[in-house]
Amino acid sequence: MGEIIDVDTRRGQVQLSLKALQEDPLLSFADQAGRVTTGRVTKLIPFGAFVRIADGIEGLVHNTQFGDEPVEDPGQIVSEGDEITVRIVEVDLVRRRLTLSARNLPQSGKRSI
Repeated sequence: MGEIIDVDTRRGQVQLSLKALQEDPLLSFADQAGRVTTGRVTKLIPFGAFVRIADGIEGLVHNTQFGDEPVEDPGQIVSEGDEITVRIVEVDLVRRRLTLSARNLPQSGKRSI
């Protein structure tokens, strides 16, 4: 069983999608703005770090959201694989983006955020 995406009557073909029937994992976070959770840093980029907070759910901690002062390089604060505490700031279902912050949250480990 799948969702019909396209029907081509000239060729006698029907395109189905199984993925369209699966619930979007981001929907379960739609009302979670303000929630504090932990996640694992998955990727560092020049303007922040991506953090996985659940299976299939990653959000961005922008360089301005690590502390009171923006950091130039997120690698100064965190490394890939680090587990950090973050706050869910915004869940944008339309753009499929999760904005996270690590400001004013206690962190374990050697580095202070």
